Amino acid sequence: MAGLSKVIRVVSANFGELPIKADGGTFKPSGHKRETQDGEQAENTGFVETPTHAELKLKLNASVDPQTYDTAADTLTIFTADGHQRMMPQAWTVDMGELGKGEFDIEYHSAKSQNLA
Repeated sequence: MAGLSKVIRVVSANFGELPIKADGGTFKPSGHKRETQDGEQAENTGFVETPTHAELKLKLNASVDPQTYDTAADTLTIFTADGHQRMMPQAWTVDMGELGKGEFDIEYHSAKSQNLA
């Protein structure tokens, strides 16, 4: 199961660099979830894996209308505080927050994520 990473920079193929607020982003890479399947005997116990999607949650400085970032297919390159670079191909927006006090929340999902560095 993948954990959350602090996001320091995001570059969108459609929009360029996104204006992330300080401490304004988290990323959870794609992976899998395991569900235990109990057996009648201990040696018959196992698990079933199901894939999980990648999630990117951001708080952006509102320099433009939030609807500008609404997309059904974008490629996002994510730079995290732990020094990793990851990509979310074919990412889509799932939650567009309302504009308020010069900022707004946005959430992207992608079926998978890839490590770049």
